This record gives sequence, C-alpha cells and structure tokens, in this order.
Amino acid sequence: MVTVLISLIIIGILANYSGKLAEKFKLPSLIGMMIFGMLIGPALFNLVTKDVLQIAPSIKDIALVIILFIGGFVISLSQIKQIGRPAVLLSIVSATLEGFTIAFLCIIFLDFTFIQGGILGFIIAAVSPAILIPSMVSLIDKKLGQDKAIPQMLLVGASCDDTVAITLFTTFLGIYMQSELGQNSSVFTQILLIPVTIILSLMSGFIIFKLSKKYIQKIDNDYGKVILAFIICLAMRYVEKNLHVQIFNSLLVIMVYGFFIRNYIKESSKIILEKMNFIWKNGELYLFTFVGMAINASLVGKYFLVGIGILSISLTIRSIGVLIALKGTNLNKSEKIFCIIAYLPKATVQSAKASIPLQMGVAGGEIMQAMAILSVLITAPIGAIGINLTADKMLEKSR
Repeated sequence: MVTVLISLIIIGILANYSGKLAEKFKLPSLIGMMIFGMLIGPALFNLVTKDVLQIAPSIKDIALVIILFIGGFVISLSQIKQIGRPAVLLSIVSATLEGFTIAFLCIIFLDFTFIQGGILGFIIAAVSPAILIPSMVSLIDKKLGQDKAIPQMLLVGASCDDTVAITLFTTFLGIYMQSELGQNSSVFTQILLIPVTIILSLMSGFIIFKLSKKYIQKIDNDYGKVILAFIICLAMRYVEKNLHVQIFNSLLVIMVYGFFIRNYIKESSKIILEKMNFIWKNGELYLFTFVGMAINASLVGKYFLVGIGILSISLTIRSIGVLIALKGTNLNKSEKIFCIIAYLPKATVQSAKASIPLQMGVAGGEIMQAMAILSVLITAPIGAIGINLTADKMLEKSR
C-alpha cells in the first residue's frame, strides 16, 4: 500500500511537469500527460508496478466523474433552452453517421461482416469526454463562446454522444455473440433503447438531486457538502459499472446532478464547485496519464495506412454530421468549424473498450483493438491542440 501511494505521488509530480513541458511548446498540457503515460506504461518502458496498473482504471474513473460533475455546474438554466435542440442532434447525428460509415468501410477494406464493422464503428464513434469536457470548462472560465453557450452545448452533446455510441457498440457485440450461439437479435429493438437510456438518465439525475437536496443544505461544514455530493456521484458510477444496468448512463446522470445543484442550491453550489475545481487540478494529472498508459502504439503499425484511410473518411462524415446538427442555429461559420474540431478527439471510450472484442473472441478482435488505438493516437492530439489553437480566434469573448 505504501509503495502504491509513493508511486502515485511520483506519477502525479512527473505528470505535472510533463504537462508544463507541453505548454512550453504551445501544446495543451494533457498531451504532455498522455505522452508521459504512454512512455511509462506497459506498451513501452513498463515502469509502472502491477499494483498501480490494477487500480489505474478506478482512479481514471474517479477523475472522469470529477470533471463531469464540474461540467454540470457550468450549465445555467437559461442556457438549456438555447442549446437544447442542437445538443440533442450533436449527440445523435455525428456518432451515428460515423459509426455506420466505419461499419460499411470495414466491409470494403478489412473484409469484415457488417456486424463486425458495427462493433468497431461504435467503439471509434464516441467523442472523448476526458478531453472535450475539461477543454470546454476552461473556455467557460475564459468566457469564450458564452453569448451562444457553445461550450455548454458541446458539453451536453458529448455526454449523450457516448450513450449513443456505447449502446450501439453493446448492441452489435451482443448480436455477434448471439449469432455465434445460433440466436437472433434485433438491431431496431436495441436502437429504441437509446432515447429510453437518455430520458431515464435525465430523470435519475433529477430524482437523486431531489432526494439529496435537503441533506446538502443541512450540512454546515463545507467539506461535508462536497463529500456527500461526491459520494453520490461515485455511487451512480458504481451502479452502472458493477450492476450492469444497460439503460443507465452514469456519466450523463452525474452531469445532470451537477446542473441541478448549480441552479437550485446556489449557495452550496459555489462551495462545492470551488472544492471540486481544487480536486480536479490533481485529478487531471492521473486521468490523462492513465489514458496514455492504456494506449499501445505498437499494435497499430500493420493497419496504419488502411486505418488512416478509414478514419479520414469517417471523420469527414462525422464533421458533416456536426454541421447537420448545427443547421438552423445562430452560429457563424467560424464557430461551426470550431465545433467540428472540438468533436474530433477520441480517448476515453476507445481506451476502455478497445480490447473487449478480442477478449470475447470476436473474429478480427486484434484488428479492432489496433484501429481503436490508432483513432486515439490521431484524433486526441488533433482535437486537443485544435481546440487550444482555434478557440481564441473562432469564439467571441463575452464582456
């Protein structure tokens, strides 16, 4: 236990310096942290002990919970009406178009069946909340894009985008496994679960807020308020991950929970947000470092060229999906281009799901793992750097 604690402290210190080094080269700090994670991870120098690797997914998950909770705090009630329709469309159109595009391309270039292609397509289709959400929270702090609530729209869209992608990934994987057993399953039935999941998650966030509101208000100690709210968030994550409730998106529930606290317990929300921001400064060090550790760059070599081709086409289709979602909004051309860039990065879902098809014996599972990792290696830096370089130029600063 002491060895693990010392290792985590050292990782945190070195991750912090890696982030600062990246900033000196005008890169987002998270890029430095992810590269540091890749270097010390099992795929390269393997400097991390097995004990740390075993708890890494849990620490990464806790850090993700923190930033999603903070993400809910930066959305005001007045902005919901402004971002509602485009946020819903962003969550559905872009991920669906990209996932099905990859499914068809896999038939042509990888000799997959449509079901195999769908499994890979919806691993890759999910946007990364680990990269997008911290970036959007930072833009809100800088008051960029606030007049049109652009960061908030992307925050909400991204959390629902993952629901769509993960649900369809699970659907195609389930159909494949059932076909191997000679059973039948309906894609249409599973697709119907997507709106059910989103609605149930929104309602869950509201109900949990109503049940915990009076207890948060009654606690006099500032840290007590934070601890109670955070334990509730962790409990919601536990329900999804360990009880395997398929129609429950804990990440969306956590963001909704933060939204209700911010808008309906305003005094307590200021205290909670202040403390959570302090915790996040340490949490981000581990989130991005452990995301980097999960990336095995050596797997992608054999499929690099075909992967670049498939990703180039799928990301183009994804970008068209973003433009479709934003049609009819008051965003100008530059702001729409920024939204396309912000919706490129992949990391979180891909790192978590890349190895699952291989572990479950899906034919072509090793190819799926390589392609998913390649998508992270290409889009994570492009998206993070793109957001960093274009935000000041493409988004207007509120006064």
